[in-house]
Amino acid sequence: MRDSFIANTSLDEPFTVLFGGAFRKDDPEGYLLFSDPVDTIALTSPDDLRSFFGKLEAFLAEGFSLAGYVGYEAGYGFESESFSSESAAKAVIPLAWFGAYRSAERLSGNRAEGLSVGQCRPGALQFDMTQEEYAEKIDEIKKHIAAGDVYQVNFTGRYRFDFGGSASSLFRYLSFRQPGVYSAWINLGEHQLASFSPELFFRMEGNGIETRPMKGTAPRGGSEHEDRLFREWLGANEKNRAENLMIVDLLRNDIGRICKPGSVDVPELFSVETYPTLHQMVSSVRGEVQDDISLYELFRAVFPCGSVTGAPKIRAMQLIQELEHSPRGVYTGAAGYMLPDRSMCFNVAIRTAMLCGHTGEYGAGGGIVWDSNTGEEYNECRLKAKILEPGKAENFGIFETILYSGSFVWLDEHLFRLSESARCLGFSCNLERIRRELERLTDEELRGRGRYKVRLELHPEGTFQITVDDLSESLSSDPVPVCRAGISLPSDGHLRMHKTTRRELYDELLQKAKKRGYDELLFCNDRGEIAEGAISNIIICSDGHYVTPGLSSGLLNGIYRQYFLSTRMNVQEEVLTMHDIEQADLLFVCNSLRGLRRAVLFDEVVS
Repeated sequence: MRDSFIANTSLDEPFTVLFGGAFRKDDPEGYLLFSDPVDTIALTSPDDLRSFFGKLEAFLAEGFSLAGYVGYEAGYGFESESFSSESAAKAVIPLAWFGAYRSAERLSGNRAEGLSVGQCRPGALQFDMTQEEYAEKIDEIKKHIAAGDVYQVNFTGRYRFDFGGSASSLFRYLSFRQPGVYSAWINLGEHQLASFSPELFFRMEGNGIETRPMKGTAPRGGSEHEDRLFREWLGANEKNRAENLMIVDLLRNDIGRICKPGSVDVPELFSVETYPTLHQMVSSVRGEVQDDISLYELFRAVFPCGSVTGAPKIRAMQLIQELEHSPRGVYTGAAGYMLPDRSMCFNVAIRTAMLCGHTGEYGAGGGIVWDSNTGEEYNECRLKAKILEPGKAENFGIFETILYSGSFVWLDEHLFRLSESARCLGFSCNLERIRRELERLTDEELRGRGRYKVRLELHPEGTFQITVDDLSESLSSDPVPVCRAGISLPSDGHLRMHKTTRRELYDELLQKAKKRGYDELLFCNDRGEIAEGAISNIIICSDGHYVTPGLSSGLLNGIYRQYFLSTRMNVQEEVLTMHDIEQADLLFVCNSLRGLRRAVLFDEVVS
């Protein structure tokens, strides 16, 4: 198997910096690598900001490239009279840090293959506040909003966790789960920073500057339909639009301080972007920077990003300093690079972890306004930390079983379902590679002969396995004997909408049923509705009309089920009960391997 760049590059070398995903506008699958710096520049006191940026200017003037970060607490130095120095003094890493490099190496590469999930999977997350403590903080913020001090405060907390393997392995693993974001790896030696931010802070090319504030989130859905509903809800939700507009206005004001008069505009407002674990509302603000603006003046105007402070910015930052338990560090600061031609790109360092040894710290929070619901905001923190808790066993995967009979049957439908499940569950999925491997299998092994069951299993990091089993046994024309499952399924089971390897219950009960002479068993959900069989969808026929349970009953949308619904005029989806099954003229079970088969339901219960 071909290894990719990220799987082979040694990210463990101190002062190695890597940017990927959206940082490479020209090649989202590629990387910018900075290694072997000629010098490093660190900021240890907010009072030294002007001289710090002066040193960066000098390296750029000498033709060096810069890569690193500006931490959130560094921003206190731009308005030092407004803030206590206590938070900055507690910092465990420099307030800002850059390496000076001879050049940036542009590398192309697919996301890594073959990385063992078990070697680097994060452990349980521990938030630094109970829900009661969090509620008290939100109440305090709302008192200030009621008093007219602020309109919004971006309040955050810290998750702490342990992990196995190396820090660079964890970065690689999480990179697979968050393709297309502004990902960054910064190795400071003792500490490492791993950022998977979906948010662009700013990008400068020539005098043009663009910033893309994010405010407003919604979870991913368990099905394509549910996912679309969440996305549409977010785009239309007045609360999220109001919060987003508040930050857009703040950033228009910020970049307006350094841009040519009349050049600032908003070409994109209230768009919704989709990521593996959530939907995010985003807008775009652009402008033309005045000539001869220094780095210090640039960052003083825009840093920290208004989407991670609140409004008005200074008062919101003062409340953040009072209410949050610990310094943010690089979290909600900015990670990025600057090139000698003064083109530069920085993310807003959200979805960002600080790693040391085998422990990590990860910040999460959200914008609090007057009508914020405390419970929803607390849950949103957990949602934003979801990239750290895939919740999957090491062998967890999604799979398809495809019939081969001279050629693959319903291959496009199987691969579409696989890719949709991968999208919903945050798996990396390269359909082009999968198709190539299936074509190779056809040419070299199957060669158009016989009937086979081809199992395609996809893992979170994008690796996949293909196994082939003979399916040459003749199918009996006798009805399939079906018993009843003595265990009901949860009607809101998210994973059952996908064909996953998490199917121990199905396999165990099916084995018991087969020992008693049955080939299938019938599951109901916790509302008493018919859901599905262990390996089949269910269809009944009464008076010449066919009915199958709807997806709302909690079942896998089988490939044959889809085919049956799309090709029959006299079929519909309805809620079915056991009484409906017993009263039906005919009962059928179906799947893509064996098609549609008559079945007979018996009274025996297997549990």
